[in-house]
Amino acid sequence: MFMQRLKQLYLYRQTIWNMSLSQLKARYTNSILGITWAVINPFLIMGAISFVFVGVLKMQTKGFALFVLSGIFPWMFFAGAVTDATSSILNQQNILRQFSLPREILPLSAVMSNFMNFLIGWLIIYPIFLVFNPAIIFLLPLLPLFLLLQLCFVCGLGLILSILNVFLRDTGQLLGLLLMFWFWVTPIFYTSEMVPEQLRWVCSFNPMTPFISGYREIIFSANVPSMAVMISAAFWALAALTSGLEIFGAAQQKILKRI
Repeated sequence: MFMQRLKQLYLYRQTIWNMSLSQLKARYTNSILGITWAVINPFLIMGAISFVFVGVLKMQTKGFALFVLSGIFPWMFFAGAVTDATSSILNQQNILRQFSLPREILPLSAVMSNFMNFLIGWLIIYPIFLVFNPAIIFLLPLLPLFLLLQLCFVCGLGLILSILNVFLRDTGQLLGLLLMFWFWVTPIFYTSEMVPEQLRWVCSFNPMTPFISGYREIIFSANVPSMAVMISAAFWALAALTSGLEIFGAAQQKILKRI
């Protein structure tokens, strides 16, 4: 079932690409700053967090601004993609009524649109990290691995939330609260080691922890992520994608009756 759905989606890869590209273009239509918004938002949040933790709380961490940016940038892709995917079916229900397409295309194209935006942002952000620590260039081959793993994780979660939003319309409202809570318990502006030992289990069970940790090791610390981090990231990616396709496949026949 899982492989069959992947093969079907592969046949519609051009459709997913075209829809994703169309959504990306629509995002910046009539925008003066255009694609630069892909990095402006994380830079603004990085600045605010740095002001609080360095300027006010006097946290002594070398390169703290880039330390935060290495976590906030992949988080913003995650949060934006999941949010767009959750509302994709209800916002584009006319497409399902007019065309005979795999219904997964809608949430997946929403995720891919955000992923394109994410990749473009990397073209601007990566050179900044490279200037700060030139040694990260040797770990560049590992970056696509974490990009792919995070993409799989977000696609799977997006599929689950999009179908859940069809049957439980409060999902979209609850998601904002969930993401706000999730943000603060994810080691974005702190490391897992800074968390008191009795609370460290929260980071261990947080699916975003291995992705943030992996990115940070690669682009900030110039270290190869530990095997535990890579295995954990791969586990969450595979678990989310498999569950997403299976859950979506089991419920998709009821979608048109509920929208």
